[in-house]
Amino acid sequence: MSDRIASVSRIPITIILNSDIKIEGELIRYLSPLTVKKVINNLPISQLINNFQNKFLYVKLDLDIGAEKPLNKFKKGDIAFSPISNSICIFIEDYNHNQQQFSHIGYIKNESLHELLKTKTGDILTIKKAN
Repeated sequence: MSDRIASVSRIPITIILNSDIKIEGELIRYLSPLTVKKVINNLPISQLINNFQNKFLYVKLDLDIGAEKPLNKFKKGDIAFSPISNSICIFIEDYNHNQQQFSHIGYIKNESLHELLKTKTGDILTIKKAN
């Protein structure tokens, strides 16, 4: 099967840091179908990036979505939606927290993950569909 054939369940995305660093990832519908659909309908997203205790980076959204298939354990490179903070989270470390639950929505390709560790307060993160 060709890499150029697009899957309806896997949506390739590009994450751009400060208009110059590009990171590839994908949103996966079957992980949280309703959440992924709402996120896709609101792309592109461009917001200031926040860092939560060097565990995950997050950007605020203007969506009102509840928890869908909630999980509290994630691996480095996972992308999730937090209904509590109404934000998309990208995990830069493995994370396990019994109090906070997220909806898993996708992944960052591992070879690009190190670029996210360079972020600092005030950086702009843009998420858009890949071309």
